[in-house]
Amino acid sequence: MTPASLLHFIEALLWCALLFLSIAGYGAILLRLFSIRRPSITLAATSGFGVVIFLGGCLNLLHLITAPILIAITILGLLAAILLRVTFNHTETPASPPLLQKTSWASSFVPVLLILTALVFIVRIAATVHTQSYQASDDYNFYLAAPAKMLQLHHYAADPFSERRIMSSIGGNYFLQTLVLAVLPLTDVQMADRALGLLLLAFLAFALASEFNLTPPQRAIFVLLVFTTPQLVFNLTFVLLPSALFFALVYLAAHRKLLADNPTLEALLLGAVTGVIATTKSTYLPHGVIFVVCFALFQARRRGLSSGVKTLLLAALSCLIVMAPWMIANHATSGTWFYPSLGKGYQYSTYGLYPAPSGAGLSIILHKVVPFCAPLGLLLVLEWFLGDHDEQGEAILSLSAAALCATLLVGIGTGGDSVRRYNYPCIIPAMLLLYIVFSRRRNTFPGSRRWPILQTFTIIFIAYTAITTWRNKFTNEYDQIPIGLKAGLRDTPIVPPTVAAEYAAVQRAIPTNAGALATVTNSFLFDYRVNDIKIADYPGAASLPPGWPSRGDGNALAEYLLAHNLRYLVCSYAEFVGLDREAVKVLHDPSRTQWIHSEQAIIFRSHQQYAELAQTRRHLYDDGQIYVLDLAEQR
Repeated sequence: MTPASLLHFIEALLWCALLFLSIAGYGAILLRLFSIRRPSITLAATSGFGVVIFLGGCLNLLHLITAPILIAITILGLLAAILLRVTFNHTETPASPPLLQKTSWASSFVPVLLILTALVFIVRIAATVHTQSYQASDDYNFYLAAPAKMLQLHHYAADPFSERRIMSSIGGNYFLQTLVLAVLPLTDVQMADRALGLLLLAFLAFALASEFNLTPPQRAIFVLLVFTTPQLVFNLTFVLLPSALFFALVYLAAHRKLLADNPTLEALLLGAVTGVIATTKSTYLPHGVIFVVCFALFQARRRGLSSGVKTLLLAALSCLIVMAPWMIANHATSGTWFYPSLGKGYQYSTYGLYPAPSGAGLSIILHKVVPFCAPLGLLLVLEWFLGDHDEQGEAILSLSAAALCATLLVGIGTGGDSVRRYNYPCIIPAMLLLYIVFSRRRNTFPGSRRWPILQTFTIIFIAYTAITTWRNKFTNEYDQIPIGLKAGLRDTPIVPPTVAAEYAAVQRAIPTNAGALATVTNSFLFDYRVNDIKIADYPGAASLPPGWPSRGDGNALAEYLLAHNLRYLVCSYAEFVGLDREAVKVLHDPSRTQWIHSEQAIIFRSHQQYAELAQTRRHLYDDGQIYVLDLAEQR
């Protein structure tokens, strides 16, 4: 650790704190339009994410995502937070009814639990500054490149040969990352999800405990459970912020003052938050939509059909407004408004070359999806029969129903692939809120022995889940905390300088302004302002019409790429030695999903074509690791 690295560490944390406060400032502007003055930072930040993602979509359409503009937007949000007097108090909530008396022995442990929670929070957020847990087959060849390319080209530029560009997200997450990168280096890019997510989660945990009238010991235990339950951090896909936003949906739906005084604003905010969640990853959309539908159904039953329909329509409208700029751009660059519900765009299954991800057989679905949904079904049953059925209890029920139904739908849609990863941000809040369900019942019936027992079993269940996830070294956050702290304090680069120099040499071999297709390990190292480089993360899995010529030879591929003004092919071919053996192994493994089978077949075939071209086309660069081929010139 050096003074410079320590200074950068502090700067990164400070910038993200300012970003969060700026987002709350935009939320305060929106809330002022509905006559809410001096909103809590919890409500303001929850509202502000929708405003910021919408503004980001507009900037993306106008190609105005530049560092000066992003800094200016941040400053304006900070000024709004100050002038509109965003407060750290939960001022929108009416006075709570008397809680249980603070005479129980548990009250003496409240300060200890809060101190422990604060320590966990500080360590977790400090570890967000940098990470060395980048996922080799996802982050290096696309997820790191996407925000870097967005900032270089000032919009979420077209990458029609990138499967992740089409399937993963319409770009809201990458815009939040550019807000981080406006001041900080690419090494800190994960803070857009993990630092902002933890900050929002901190305020929401206390706000939820207040909204549900938990006693001080219950509040301390709930907050501690929230921060000691780890998240699955598999790659740079957004997890922590979406998880906090799913908590935010319950917070909004259970908000007593909004329910009583401004149901129109409540419905609009529910839709806006759903839109934000959907822009961070496409597989999260069903969870938010089902939550809003369930909440509207409860509203219809309680307040009349017109109230439920109004809630549903207003939420749908605000969700569409938040997502619309990103959807318009996505249709222009990826051939679909939103994958896959509004079209598959340039994804391989559009051309009928290979079976779609959802093409798994019934046995795979039964084996991988149904067992995973069983605990969620039990969770819903417990809350339905044992929980409160007031409007606040129905908010929790809506999230549990969304977790169950959406997990089943997403699991079937992905053919049983990575069921836990694609649903985890919604599942964890639903699981943690079970503690609130039984805490409320215990407060209502203080003499009953049933609720303390169920409350204790819930704590044990959550602790068991946290420990088992903690022990999973491949996908959990806590295992990476010491590494992240060490890397952040030492300001460790993502790749060694020799690798960066190699990619600079590769790019110098490509004529300026020429079009190239790149299948490389570290696509984030390119300067996309110099060359029109299209990323082919899984070559052949996405492509412009009429589709990647998988049935043809290398010459057919060269003709196809040249027809799309891509004369140069860049490939880090040394990384794919032994690909044929791995592909055969995977393709003959019946336990793997159709998605994995199709991807392996596609990659295997495309690299066969690459190998043929390497034998017949002129090499502009070849260092034994990476080559640059001129597809228009024979060798």
